[in-house]
Amino acid sequence: MSGFPYFIAAFASLVAGLDRTAFLQIMVSRPIVAAPLTGWLLDDMQTGLYIGAFLELLWLGRIPVGASIPPDDTQVAVGSTCLAVTQYPGSSVPVVAFSILCLLVALPFGRVGGFFDRLARRANGTLWVRAERAVEEERYDRLTWLHLQGVLHFGFASLMTFGVILLGGLVCLQILVPVLSGDLPLVQPWLRLAVPLAGVAACLSTVNFRHAVWVYSGAFLIVYCLLLLFG
Repeated sequence: MSGFPYFIAAFASLVAGLDRTAFLQIMVSRPIVAAPLTGWLLDDMQTGLYIGAFLELLWLGRIPVGASIPPDDTQVAVGSTCLAVTQYPGSSVPVVAFSILCLLVALPFGRVGGFFDRLARRANGTLWVRAERAVEEERYDRLTWLHLQGVLHFGFASLMTFGVILLGGLVCLQILVPVLSGDLPLVQPWLRLAVPLAGVAACLSTVNFRHAVWVYSGAFLIVYCLLLLFG
């Protein structure tokens, strides 16, 4: 396969990564948006929806606010979608099972996103000194460039994270797919069950007061009963 799909995914990685903290912040960076968007750009939106829905449930309570730097779920969403679309071995392997395998392979590499994010913030921390010097020297035209540099630092961090996830995922898939391809059809029904269970666990982990546990539990139970009756 040509490298064009990887360039498209890198573009999605850059846009979604900048939206995460540095620019716009219109929620394109959320996995439920970033993964289907990447899938759409790669002509397979359904695979992106599988990955985005599962990953969004895992990351409901982890958002980059203030000094909190969680693992980069945005780049995990984009990278695992790119892997699932470009490396799909064929109809002998279920799409859902292979998509979740790509997600599980990409998740550990998402930890490097925090490292690159901290490097970007550290680099941006020096820009204000240069901005003060530019004001003192009345070189106001430099202020725009310094602001742009701050955005570029975050963009570079996003692309580096995406690159690590993609390269690491490719190596892992080359090892795991020949070993697991025969078992993936058997585990697909369990993977379908894991998605709502991950959502329940993520919601319960965000509960901060005692009675809300019963509200969440009752709501999930009611929805489950309705699905059994009318599904």
